[in-house]
Amino acid sequence: MLLERIFYADDFPIRIAVSHLVEDPIHYHPDIEFVYVLQGEIDLKSGYCTYHLKAGDIFTNAGNEVHSMYAVSEDNVVAQIHVSTRDLSQFFPNLSKACYRTYSKHPNDKKHERLRDLMLQLLLKYELKDFNYKSECLYLMVDIIKHLDKHFNLFAFDKDMVVGFDRGNALAAERISRIVQYVYQNYANNITLQDLSKMEYLSSFYLSHLIKDFTGMNFREFLCFARVEMSEVRLLGSNKKISQIAHEVGFSTTSYYKKYFEKWFGYEPQEHRRRYLSQVKSDLRPGVFQTLPSSRAVAVVREAYSSQSAQQGDGSVVNSITLDVTVEPGAKSMGAFGRELNVVVSAADASTLGGQLFSALEKLRPHRVIVEGEEGDSQAERLAIMLRQVGFAVEQRRENHREVHPRYACDSIAFPICLVQRMMDHREIPGELYLRDTDSSELLQGQSSPLTARGCRKPSFYAYCAISAIRGDMIARGGQYCVVRIPRSHGDAFAIFVCNSNEALRSACMRDLDMMDVKHIINDYRDEMNLGVSLNLESGTYAVMKYSMSRENNVFAHLSALDFRRDAVDSLAAAKLLGGSPELETYLEIARAGLNVNFSLKGPGIQLAIIAPCLSE
Repeated sequence: MLLERIFYADDFPIRIAVSHLVEDPIHYHPDIEFVYVLQGEIDLKSGYCTYHLKAGDIFTNAGNEVHSMYAVSEDNVVAQIHVSTRDLSQFFPNLSKACYRTYSKHPNDKKHERLRDLMLQLLLKYELKDFNYKSECLYLMVDIIKHLDKHFNLFAFDKDMVVGFDRGNALAAERISRIVQYVYQNYANNITLQDLSKMEYLSSFYLSHLIKDFTGMNFREFLCFARVEMSEVRLLGSNKKISQIAHEVGFSTTSYYKKYFEKWFGYEPQEHRRRYLSQVKSDLRPGVFQTLPSSRAVAVVREAYSSQSAQQGDGSVVNSITLDVTVEPGAKSMGAFGRELNVVVSAADASTLGGQLFSALEKLRPHRVIVEGEEGDSQAERLAIMLRQVGFAVEQRRENHREVHPRYACDSIAFPICLVQRMMDHREIPGELYLRDTDSSELLQGQSSPLTARGCRKPSFYAYCAISAIRGDMIARGGQYCVVRIPRSHGDAFAIFVCNSNEALRSACMRDLDMMDVKHIINDYRDEMNLGVSLNLESGTYAVMKYSMSRENNVFAHLSALDFRRDAVDSLAAAKLLGGSPELETYLEIARAGLNVNFSLKGPGIQLAIIAPCLSE
């Protein structure tokens, strides 16, 4: 009974069990299985590899992979998540061909953290079984598979282990992914490197090096590996002769089959059958699990979630919002997005900022620069001339008295969130702003300018840059996101804004709060937002730039860590460097049946993705 049939209740294409594992003997099934070790340790055998899995490790068994699991520690708790490949194929047509590898010897990067977060959300919703939990679990599973497709749908060989690898080159990874899928679909046929070269429109020489670089094996070795791996089903699931199995999986001779089987499995096929046939799952040797009661399972998952959050610097379980939206690029406009800015500067700004004044204005792209100065102020006159010479539209006026009402949230991440949220809601934002806070010995003054008095860029600087640069039609919006279509003569671009905030954060910018009050409001908001946006774009290659701003890495956060002590700030010689710019991720994405962009924010923050078609397409 090597083949195990997975049954799903009530036409729900996900089956989850949280259990103490004793053993799950050798078997395979057509569906994908995720194994998440929540506590303790287990051994998992997949193909010729045995993996030692500890708490926090996730292993993915692709469809038709022979595998087994055994307890290492008695206190283990394992979540097994089976997914109906047939039912999920309506979202992912190539799911049956997927070959996900989530195991890594160093599983602490962002893509693994994101996978754990999604898995733990899924487990928690499934075990709590709140209203509409099936739909929420299905949306989460779609997000999980999207994440797997992007980061884990390939494997390489690391000495004696089959592991996932870094998909640094998106186009090359896409090619290798197609090749791997093709080989596993056609392994029994006479596949040649020339066949694959024609399929990918590449030279055999280049493709050979590409396969070697990505998998660690040459093409012939990789093909033989696939044949050997797929032969295990016949070897342990039938009494066929070794010569017959060799022929069925594509080997020209039995000796070649034995050679390559022994290379990876350590034994000749007949010896492997003798050793492992008694360990195959059957009525006489069923899987042994002790399923946890739902309340205990919830407690274990929450504990794992807290541990995961603590490792990422977040000390508690947070509320989570998960959304998945589909956007038609030609949708009717819901209103304009973007704002012309008039930026006010003075000779004092030029003296303090130097060349930074010009670079800041270039990024803000003002409609007009207003130079303030008293009549006959020669320095203001020279500044106006210089600005005109570099291409700015300049207006001059007498210096106005600035009324200052300190609102320290304006120096923090709360203010750019407020600005973007107001744009989403079609509410006015100031069209005129002073570039720099008034001169003061204090680094933070609670003013709405994008630069501090010493020239440090606040979080709002980058929000103003985006609002000024991104001009177009809003074609989709929700409570905390919007999609903007940016018209261009050579193909429309799109911008997606996502904010994570609550009313306390948004209203803080309108209240006279001191710095410590703002700090507490920001730190107390720990909720998570996960959003997947599917743009039904035409097939082609698109450039994606994704910017991310959080409560960390900005002037307010840095001074907050110093308890806003003036003596601590003054002791830092490079005070201008206390600011921080958004994190930037850039990559190419190939759209075949649309394009998916995923966002994840923990605590207050903004993410912006800009998607544009590549011109050569």
